[in-house]
Amino acid sequence: VKNEIKETAVALLLALVIWFGAGFVLKTPSPLNAIVSCSMLPHVQRGDMVILSGDRIRAPQEEVASLSNLDDVAVYYGGQQVATVKGSVYSYCAQRQGMPLCNTFVVTPEKFTEQHGPLAFGYEKCETLYPKTGQRQSGPCVSWLEVNGRKYYENLSNDVVVYQPDKDEYYSRVGDIIHRAFIKLTAGNQTYFLTKGDNNPVFDIQVYDEKLGMGNRPVEIERSKGRILFAVPVIGYLKLFISPSAIPTPEGCDRYYARYEK
Repeated sequence: VKNEIKETAVALLLALVIWFGAGFVLKTPSPLNAIVSCSMLPHVQRGDMVILSGDRIRAPQEEVASLSNLDDVAVYYGGQQVATVKGSVYSYCAQRQGMPLCNTFVVTPEKFTEQHGPLAFGYEKCETLYPKTGQRQSGPCVSWLEVNGRKYYENLSNDVVVYQPDKDEYYSRVGDIIHRAFIKLTAGNQTYFLTKGDNNPVFDIQVYDEKLGMGNRPVEIERSKGRILFAVPVIGYLKLFISPSAIPTPEGCDRYYARYEK
């Protein structure tokens, strides 16, 4: 028994040394993480174990005066304001199916834009592929972000980052978020990221649940745990077995956007 206790203690000590050593070398307190959702399909798979680095995060950068006035979102159709909502017109319509405004949004999303303080977003119609069945389905998704008069589109060379949502944010219900950094924004002395899952129709800050009264904010750089260096397939499923709440297959695992089709 004494030998078993000793061997267990040595193994735990060795694991701690490796963990903190890797964290020191990679400049992050959390050098490992596991993918439990399908929001980054097909580029990062559910069940992958990812190795993180905290050295830098690659994404375009803009400076804005403030990011404190993002809550009330002005929605425009053909250049005319038609509503003020929380989160985004996408989130608004996902919870109000059948309304005339939302029917129009589903049919012609490219005519809609929305203003979040200094940020503007535009929509388009995206095709979703269900690879197991070959079925395809179209629906609204965000197309571009405009800051300081410059439009930014999806760039797969931007880094995928891991961050921890604050407790009052909607995504705090699922733990760490692993999404792509779309852009860095500097406001005063603080730097933020806007993030989006490759398999999600909108940015994280555009998600809002009206029943819970919860959305998401831009990610302060201090909340970032690092960027993905590389992923190791399958090993991350160990986390799923340890965390019972993560075992059920989440929404979106049966599809991804057809533009990523090989």
